[in-house]
Amino acid sequence: MKKTLVLLLMLAMIVSLGLFACSPAAPEEAPVAEVEEPAEAEEPAEAAAEEPAEMPMADPMDYLDAPREDTLIVDNPYRLENTENWNPWIPNSAFGNWGGRQILQDALMYLNYGDGEYIYWMAESFESNEDATVWTLTIRPGIEWQDDTPFTADDIIFGIELQMANEGLGSHFWYQEWVEKVEKVDDLTIVYTLNKPNVRFADERGGGVLGLFADHFVPKHIWENVEDPMTFFNYDPDQGLPMGTGPYILAKTTTNDAIYVRNDNWWGAKTGLAKLPEPKKIIFTYTGTEEVRTQTGIENGFDAMQDITPGALEALLAQNDKWQAWYPELPYAAPDPCARILAINSLMPPWDDKDMRQILSYVMDRQQIVDIAYEGSTTLAAYYWPAYPSMDPYAALIDSDVYESFLTPNLAAAEQILLDKGYVKGDTYWEKDGEELSIEIQVPEDFIELIRIGDVYVEQLQRFGINAVETKLGSVFYDNSAEGNYESQSNWFACGSISNPWATLNTFAGEAAELGVRADGPPVNNAFRWHNQEYTDLVAEIGKTALDDPKLLELTEQALAILYDELPALPAAQSRKIVPFNFTYWDNWPTVDNYYMWPCNWCSTMNYIVTQVEKVE
Repeated sequence: MKKTLVLLLMLAMIVSLGLFACSPAAPEEAPVAEVEEPAEAEEPAEAAAEEPAEMPMADPMDYLDAPREDTLIVDNPYRLENTENWNPWIPNSAFGNWGGRQILQDALMYLNYGDGEYIYWMAESFESNEDATVWTLTIRPGIEWQDDTPFTADDIIFGIELQMANEGLGSHFWYQEWVEKVEKVDDLTIVYTLNKPNVRFADERGGGVLGLFADHFVPKHIWENVEDPMTFFNYDPDQGLPMGTGPYILAKTTTNDAIYVRNDNWWGAKTGLAKLPEPKKIIFTYTGTEEVRTQTGIENGFDAMQDITPGALEALLAQNDKWQAWYPELPYAAPDPCARILAINSLMPPWDDKDMRQILSYVMDRQQIVDIAYEGSTTLAAYYWPAYPSMDPYAALIDSDVYESFLTPNLAAAEQILLDKGYVKGDTYWEKDGEELSIEIQVPEDFIELIRIGDVYVEQLQRFGINAVETKLGSVFYDNSAEGNYESQSNWFACGSISNPWATLNTFAGEAAELGVRADGPPVNNAFRWHNQEYTDLVAEIGKTALDDPKLLELTEQALAILYDELPALPAAQSRKIVPFNFTYWDNWPTVDNYYMWPCNWCSTMNYIVTQVEKVE
């Protein structure tokens, strides 16, 4: 007896991590594989029932000269580095943040956070047997790669097996943990046999959860000729690389731009799944600091912006009334699925002592972080997950007295712990055996939100008497997380849970890898170097417990009690994303009053949004 996919989400996390580099860095140069001519394609599978409209056929490269009114420009706050690395499964790739995940590749399905419903895209269904040990994926007929080769079950199986065979690729450890085998039934049907029950399998692999961490597909007819997938950069525009199934083709890159042109032969429009997107060209572009980005937006140099501060938004709105945020007034922002945390390395003395980690929590004034770092544009909620209504039943399981203790600082309790451990307060800092108590907080240099959290928290620690310093890092920030080369980090690496607790709880489960050694597991798991076997066993049980089983709440309550007692990370702030859209050239952007999709232009859901925006006439 099969049961259809239940609404669940994530994580995680967090990824082949073209977004978050967590695997060994690829060599600086890599050969482009010699690509054989593909065999003559089989007849496409029967198209969807809806009769496709007649398609306008233009050479996509003609759209490189598209005028501004036919061009959609997306702000990217991150520099375009490694411009020739578009391998979606290796670190430091441009694929994740520069349109590869967003508009080059389709996802199996998208989740609308507004109504909690899935929009099936490449998938027609993703169903399990009764105990969630066998999952059957049925893909939509008529899907094609951008060179018109049919997309089939062979492409999906090829990619999975390639990742399973190569430790440094994508979701290798995740597949090793969960998948016993994957088999083709026919060109449109795949059966996954799991090593153990997983009621969340379709959510985690289908793309419904954020679209960050699901499978990236590659064309078998090209990649099967690649000599070494670990050094293959997947970049040769003359050969159509990188190649996806999406409605846009990567035409060229420049120092700070990734330029895409519309594929008028996109399968989604041909099969009647969606209309052909109206923008003929899409540019993802980096312009510099927030001040420069804001001015660029004022001058209509962007149609969609990534996260900006309330002050920047107010300047934008004051000088260009065509911009709209998610909310028209404070808090302005759309709630982000990844709550912000302070990760603590539990193998790094003195923070290997849970009492010392408790001190860091007692000192943290979370309301001040909301007021100063966020300028009031988020809410105070000390959870490791987003404060969505769907998570309320699990949030209620946290002991109320324990939870209340996170809402206001308790400096007296922090001082008492230090005194009990033999520390004394010097002129400025707490000391023991002649050494000042200090901590380094690492932040990613191009992530202003996390920097601002770090700024405020460092000042709080300094006032209390802990010599805290903030260190801004580039891509090594993510390597340090994976290898344990940090004392603490301002990050989001407990991301995952949106409608149930397992994905976030699982980021803290498992064995703690040694310092300097990459965790033997998904890139963000075990990054905290904390291990509690009782907790790990509870999370494993949660992972195979159905959402409608009362046992889920009991198990979650026990796991949360351990987590909030041991504190391998501190819940710091509910994140928010101020992601304004410009209505000068394009209309029908998602807002709180037009909630057809969460307004994320750096996730795979952007692919759905571009099919909905309309040209302003």
